[in-house]
Amino acid sequence: MRRVLSLTLLTLAALLTACMSPRADSGPGPARLSLTVAKGWTVEADGRATRAVPDPQGAAQLVVPGRCRKASCPLVIVSHGRGGQALDGITHPPFDTLVDAVDAQGYVLLLSNDGGRETWGSPGALTYIRRVYRAAQPHFQGDGRVYTLGISMGGLPATLTAYRQTLGVKVRATALVAGRVNLSDAVRTSARRAASIRRAYGAVSLAGHDPVNDFATFRGRRTPLLTVVSPQDTAVRSAANGVRLAHLARAAGADVRVIQVQGPHLSRGYMNADIGRQIALFFKAHP
Repeated sequence: MRRVLSLTLLTLAALLTACMSPRADSGPGPARLSLTVAKGWTVEADGRATRAVPDPQGAAQLVVPGRCRKASCPLVIVSHGRGGQALDGITHPPFDTLVDAVDAQGYVLLLSNDGGRETWGSPGALTYIRRVYRAAQPHFQGDGRVYTLGISMGGLPATLTAYRQTLGVKVRATALVAGRVNLSDAVRTSARRAASIRRAYGAVSLAGHDPVNDFATFRGRRTPLLTVVSPQDTAVRSAANGVRLAHLARAAGADVRVIQVQGPHLSRGYMNADIGRQIALFFKAHP
Protein backbone atom coordinates (compact mmCIF):
# COMPACT_ATOMS: atom_id res chain seq x y z
CA MET A 1 0.00 0.00 0.00
CA ARG A 2 2.76 2.42 0.89
CA ARG A 3 4.63 1.54 -2.29
CA VAL A 4 1.55 2.18 -4.44
CA LEU A 5 1.00 5.51 -2.69
CA SER A 6 4.63 6.50 -3.17
CA LEU A 7 4.47 5.69 -6.90
CA THR A 8 1.26 7.68 -7.26
CA LEU A 9 2.78 10.67 -5.50
CA LEU A 10 5.93 10.47 -7.61
CA THR A 11 3.84 10.41 -10.79
CA LEU A 12 1.91 13.47 -9.58
CA ALA A 13 5.17 15.23 -8.73
CA ALA A 14 6.50 14.57 -12.23
CA LEU A 15 3.32 15.94 -13.85
CA LEU A 16 3.36 19.06 -11.73
CA THR A 17 7.05 19.61 -12.40
CA ALA A 18 6.43 19.42 -16.15
CA CYS A 19 4.16 22.43 -15.78
CA MET A 20 6.72 24.48 -13.90
CA SER A 21 9.08 26.87 -15.67
CA PRO A 22 12.79 26.01 -15.20
CA ARG A 23 14.74 28.25 -12.86
CA ALA A 24 17.11 30.67 -14.56
CA ASP A 25 20.77 30.65 -13.57
CA SER A 26 20.70 34.39 -12.95
CA GLY A 27 18.30 34.38 -10.05
CA PRO A 28 15.86 32.51 -7.87
CA GLY A 29 12.97 30.79 -9.54
CA PRO A 30 9.93 28.82 -8.38
CA ALA A 31 10.49 26.68 -5.30
CA ARG A 32 11.31 23.08 -6.12
CA LEU A 33 8.50 20.62 -5.51
CA SER A 34 9.81 18.15 -2.95
CA LEU A 35 8.43 14.94 -1.59
CA THR A 36 9.41 12.90 1.44
CA VAL A 37 9.56 9.26 0.37
CA ALA A 38 11.57 7.60 3.15
CA LYS A 39 12.37 8.29 6.76
CA GLY A 40 14.92 11.06 6.97
CA TRP A 41 15.08 11.73 3.21
CA THR A 42 13.40 14.36 1.07
CA VAL A 43 13.47 13.60 -2.66
CA GLU A 44 12.85 16.35 -5.18
CA ALA A 45 11.16 15.86 -8.53
CA ASP A 46 14.54 15.87 -10.30
CA GLY A 47 15.71 12.91 -8.18
CA ARG A 48 17.96 14.91 -5.84
CA ALA A 49 17.68 13.51 -2.30
CA THR A 50 18.46 15.49 0.87
CA ARG A 51 18.73 14.51 4.52
CA ALA A 52 20.00 16.08 7.70
CA VAL A 53 23.12 14.72 9.38
CA PRO A 54 22.39 15.54 13.05
CA ASP A 55 25.05 16.99 15.31
CA PRO A 56 24.93 18.85 18.66
CA GLN A 57 26.55 21.85 16.96
CA GLY A 58 24.00 21.99 14.18
CA ALA A 59 22.94 19.52 11.53
CA ALA A 60 24.82 19.25 8.28
CA GLN A 61 22.82 18.60 5.10
CA LEU A 62 23.63 15.72 2.76
CA VAL A 63 22.56 16.25 -0.86
CA VAL A 64 22.67 13.25 -3.19
CA PRO A 65 21.84 13.89 -6.88
CA GLY A 66 19.75 11.32 -8.70
CA ARG A 67 22.64 9.64 -10.50
CA CYS A 68 24.53 9.24 -7.21
CA ARG A 69 21.65 7.33 -5.64
CA LYS A 70 22.45 4.51 -8.06
CA ALA A 71 26.21 4.75 -8.43
CA SER A 72 29.31 5.73 -6.44
CA CYS A 73 30.17 9.43 -6.60
CA PRO A 74 32.76 11.81 -5.12
CA LEU A 75 31.92 14.05 -2.16
CA VAL A 76 32.24 17.83 -1.86
CA ILE A 77 32.23 19.30 1.66
CA VAL A 78 30.86 22.85 1.50
CA SER A 79 31.62 25.43 4.20
CA HIS A 80 29.42 28.52 4.58
CA GLY A 81 30.18 32.21 4.98
CA ARG A 82 30.15 34.25 8.19
CA GLY A 83 26.73 34.24 9.82
CA GLY A 84 25.56 31.40 7.60
CA GLN A 85 24.50 27.82 8.19
CA ALA A 86 24.31 24.51 6.37
CA LEU A 87 20.77 25.14 5.16
CA ASP A 88 21.96 28.11 3.09
CA GLY A 89 22.98 25.63 0.40
CA ILE A 90 19.34 24.58 0.09
CA THR A 91 17.31 27.67 0.97
CA HIS A 92 19.43 30.71 0.02
CA PRO A 93 18.95 31.27 -3.76
CA PRO A 94 22.43 32.53 -4.82
CA PHE A 95 24.22 29.91 -2.71
CA ASP A 96 21.73 27.27 -3.81
CA THR A 97 22.27 28.10 -7.50
CA LEU A 98 26.05 27.76 -7.16
CA VAL A 99 26.06 24.41 -5.35
CA ASP A 100 23.25 22.97 -7.49
CA ALA A 101 25.53 23.41 -10.50
CA VAL A 102 28.21 21.40 -8.70
CA ASP A 103 26.05 18.43 -7.66
CA ALA A 104 24.44 18.36 -11.13
CA GLN A 105 27.83 17.23 -12.44
CA GLY A 106 27.71 14.09 -10.31
CA TYR A 107 28.91 15.16 -6.86
CA VAL A 108 27.38 14.40 -3.50
CA LEU A 109 27.37 17.51 -1.30
CA LEU A 110 27.87 17.64 2.45
CA LEU A 111 26.72 21.13 3.43
CA SER A 112 28.60 21.74 6.65
CA ASN A 113 27.31 23.82 9.54
CA ASP A 114 30.98 24.33 10.50
CA GLY A 115 30.13 24.08 14.19
CA GLY A 116 28.40 27.48 14.23
CA ARG A 117 27.80 30.70 12.33
CA GLU A 118 31.17 32.36 13.08
CA THR A 119 33.82 29.68 13.67
CA TRP A 120 36.65 30.94 11.43
CA GLY A 121 38.34 27.58 10.80
CA SER A 122 38.84 27.01 14.53
CA PRO A 123 39.79 23.60 15.98
CA GLY A 124 36.13 23.15 16.90
CA ALA A 125 35.06 23.82 13.31
CA LEU A 126 37.53 21.28 11.92
CA THR A 127 36.50 18.67 14.48
CA TYR A 128 32.85 19.27 13.57
CA ILE A 129 33.57 18.73 9.87
CA ARG A 130 35.42 15.49 10.55
CA ARG A 131 32.55 14.31 12.75
CA VAL A 132 29.76 14.97 10.25
CA TYR A 133 31.89 13.62 7.40
CA ARG A 134 32.10 10.30 9.25
CA ALA A 135 28.44 10.39 10.24
CA ALA A 136 27.40 10.91 6.60
CA GLN A 137 29.31 7.89 5.27
CA PRO A 138 26.55 5.27 5.72
CA HIS A 139 24.05 7.39 3.81
CA PHE A 140 25.61 7.57 0.34
CA GLN A 141 27.81 5.57 -2.03
CA GLY A 142 31.15 7.38 -2.05
CA ASP A 143 33.91 6.54 -4.51
CA GLY A 144 36.65 7.63 -2.09
CA ARG A 145 37.27 11.06 -3.62
CA VAL A 146 36.73 14.08 -1.37
CA TYR A 147 36.85 17.80 -2.27
CA THR A 148 36.25 20.96 -0.25
CA LEU A 149 34.52 24.21 -1.22
CA GLY A 150 34.57 27.33 0.93
CA ILE A 151 32.37 30.41 0.60
CA SER A 152 33.78 33.62 2.14
CA MET A 153 34.66 32.75 5.79
CA GLY A 154 34.18 29.11 4.77
CA GLY A 155 37.47 29.42 2.90
CA LEU A 156 39.25 28.90 6.22
CA PRO A 157 37.79 25.47 7.14
CA ALA A 158 37.81 24.39 3.48
CA THR A 159 41.53 25.01 3.02
CA LEU A 160 42.50 23.91 6.53
CA THR A 161 40.66 20.59 6.13
CA ALA A 162 42.78 19.97 3.03
CA TYR A 163 46.06 21.46 4.25
CA ARG A 164 45.98 19.98 7.75
CA GLN A 165 44.60 16.65 6.40
CA THR A 166 42.09 16.39 9.22
CA LEU A 167 39.70 13.88 7.62
CA GLY A 168 42.09 10.94 7.52
CA VAL A 169 41.72 10.88 3.71
CA LYS A 170 43.31 13.04 1.03
CA VAL A 171 41.35 16.05 -0.18
CA ARG A 172 41.80 15.94 -3.96
CA ALA A 173 41.23 19.68 -4.57
CA THR A 174 39.86 22.79 -2.89
CA ALA A 175 37.78 25.63 -4.34
CA LEU A 176 37.22 29.06 -2.81
CA VAL A 177 34.52 31.59 -3.72
CA ALA A 178 35.40 35.00 -2.26
CA GLY A 179 37.32 32.89 0.23
CA ARG A 180 38.90 34.35 3.34
CA VAL A 181 42.18 32.52 3.90
CA ASN A 182 44.33 35.14 5.64
CA LEU A 183 43.41 34.92 9.32
CA SER A 184 45.98 37.48 10.46
CA ASP A 185 44.59 40.00 7.97
CA ALA A 186 41.07 39.30 9.22
CA VAL A 187 42.12 40.09 12.77
CA ARG A 188 44.14 43.16 11.85
CA THR A 189 41.61 44.89 9.62
CA SER A 190 38.48 44.87 11.82
CA ALA A 191 38.05 45.11 15.58
CA ARG A 192 34.61 43.47 15.42
CA ARG A 193 35.94 40.64 13.28
CA ALA A 194 38.91 40.21 15.63
CA ALA A 195 36.51 39.89 18.58
CA SER A 196 34.48 37.27 16.70
CA ILE A 197 37.62 35.28 15.96
CA ARG A 198 38.71 35.43 19.60
CA ARG A 199 35.32 34.07 20.66
CA ALA A 200 35.61 31.23 18.16
CA TYR A 201 39.08 30.19 19.28
CA GLY A 202 38.75 30.92 23.00
CA ALA A 203 42.06 30.26 24.73
CA VAL A 204 43.42 28.29 21.76
CA SER A 205 46.22 29.85 19.71
CA LEU A 206 45.55 30.89 16.12
CA ALA A 207 48.87 29.34 15.13
CA GLY A 208 48.47 26.63 12.51
CA HIS A 209 45.07 27.91 11.39
CA ASP A 210 46.12 30.62 8.93
CA PRO A 211 46.29 29.20 5.39
CA VAL A 212 48.30 32.15 4.05
CA ASN A 213 50.67 32.92 6.91
CA ASP A 214 51.20 29.33 8.07
CA PHE A 215 51.27 27.96 4.51
CA ALA A 216 54.79 26.49 4.63
CA THR A 217 53.92 24.35 7.66
CA PHE A 218 51.04 22.40 6.09
CA ARG A 219 51.49 18.85 4.81
CA GLY A 220 48.69 19.30 2.29
CA ARG A 221 49.86 22.62 0.87
CA ARG A 222 50.18 21.18 -2.66
CA THR A 223 46.44 20.44 -2.81
CA PRO A 224 45.12 21.73 -6.17
CA LEU A 225 43.43 25.10 -5.66
CA LEU A 226 40.78 27.05 -7.54
CA THR A 227 40.00 30.51 -6.22
CA VAL A 228 37.29 32.90 -7.44
CA VAL A 229 38.14 36.56 -6.76
CA SER A 230 36.86 40.04 -7.60
CA PRO A 231 38.83 43.31 -7.62
CA GLN A 232 35.65 45.06 -6.42
CA ASP A 233 35.38 42.88 -3.31
CA THR A 234 36.23 45.12 -0.38
CA ALA A 235 34.90 42.72 2.28
CA VAL A 236 37.44 39.98 1.53
CA ARG A 237 40.29 41.62 -0.34
CA SER A 238 41.55 39.23 -3.00
CA ALA A 239 45.14 40.52 -2.93
CA ALA A 240 45.52 39.46 0.71
CA ASN A 241 43.42 36.31 0.44
CA GLY A 242 42.64 34.26 -2.68
CA VAL A 243 45.28 35.79 -4.92
CA ARG A 244 47.94 35.60 -2.20
CA LEU A 245 47.17 31.95 -1.45
CA ALA A 246 47.18 31.13 -5.16
CA HIS A 247 50.69 32.62 -5.46
CA LEU A 248 51.95 30.56 -2.51
CA ALA A 249 50.31 27.35 -3.73
CA ARG A 250 51.65 27.75 -7.27
CA ALA A 251 55.16 28.36 -5.94
CA ALA A 252 54.86 25.15 -3.88
CA GLY A 253 53.99 23.14 -7.00
CA ALA A 254 50.21 22.92 -6.68
CA ASP A 255 47.96 23.12 -9.72
CA VAL A 256 46.21 26.48 -9.34
CA ARG A 257 43.48 28.29 -11.23
CA VAL A 258 42.30 31.83 -10.49
CA ILE A 259 38.93 32.98 -11.86
CA GLN A 260 38.39 36.74 -11.75
CA VAL A 261 34.81 37.99 -11.67
CA GLN A 262 33.27 41.42 -11.34
CA GLY A 263 31.20 42.82 -8.47
CA PRO A 264 31.14 43.22 -4.70
CA HIS A 265 31.38 40.46 -2.11
CA LEU A 266 29.17 37.44 -2.87
CA SER A 267 27.33 39.29 -5.64
CA ARG A 268 25.88 37.50 -8.67
CA GLY A 269 29.30 37.68 -10.28
CA TYR A 270 30.46 35.15 -7.71
CA MET A 271 27.29 33.21 -6.97
CA ASN A 272 25.99 31.73 -10.19
CA ALA A 273 25.66 28.42 -12.00
CA ASP A 274 28.55 29.07 -14.38
CA ILE A 275 30.98 29.39 -11.46
CA GLY A 276 29.52 26.18 -10.00
CA ARG A 277 30.12 24.35 -13.28
CA GLN A 278 33.71 25.62 -13.47
CA ILE A 279 34.34 24.38 -9.93
CA ALA A 280 32.96 20.95 -10.86
CA LEU A 281 35.19 20.83 -13.95
CA PHE A 282 38.24 21.71 -11.85
CA PHE A 283 37.40 18.91 -9.44
CA LYS A 284 36.98 16.46 -12.34
CA ALA A 285 40.45 17.40 -13.57
CA HIS A 286 41.86 16.25 -10.21
CA PRO A 287 40.61 12.71 -9.59
